[in-house]
Amino acid sequence: MKSSKRTKGLSVEAVVATGVGIAIVFLLKRFLPIPTGVPNTTIDLGEAFIGFLGAVFGPAVGALVAFFAHLFNDLSWGDPWWTWIVADAIFGFLIGFSRNFLKLRTEPLTKKKLIQFNLLQIVANIICWGIIAPLGDILVYSQPAGKVFLQGVTATITDILSVGIVGTLLISAYAKTQVQKKRLTKD
Repeated sequence: MKSSKRTKGLSVEAVVATGVGIAIVFLLKRFLPIPTGVPNTTIDLGEAFIGFLGAVFGPAVGALVAFFAHLFNDLSWGDPWWTWIVADAIFGFLIGFSRNFLKLRTEPLTKKKLIQFNLLQIVANIICWGIIAPLGDILVYSQPAGKVFLQGVTATITDILSVGIVGTLLISAYAKTQVQKKRLTKD
């Protein structure tokens, strides 16, 4: 069932998903980080949930959830690290474009669509964590290149795995709950 009520361009459903998504991703980032052995870098299950929300609700929800959940997580530890917060928002925005080809609410989920989703998330992770975050750390925080690129490569690999495994499972489970138009038949 689609909601026709809109709030500044987003449906009421998308606004609610954004708020709930921020809370869930914050909790995943804050209380379930899995250490990687690289300082300030964890296996982040929150990224999988951002991927899922982006796939269902699109770029705006993906970006807002990623931005605010990351911001609140950073604030809970101390100061915000803006380069990674912005990189996370860009990741959420980019992964949100998967909604356009997944069409989870109206079409069946296929292996081809899951492959496309995973190709998109791999590219988005490389752009955000392998390029934007480390370069931002160098330019904004004058961090040493070796350190931040090690963190960026680690985050890229672990987030690709997190989104690829957990995000794909979330999308697949969600798709099974949807009644697509083509599946409706008269008894």
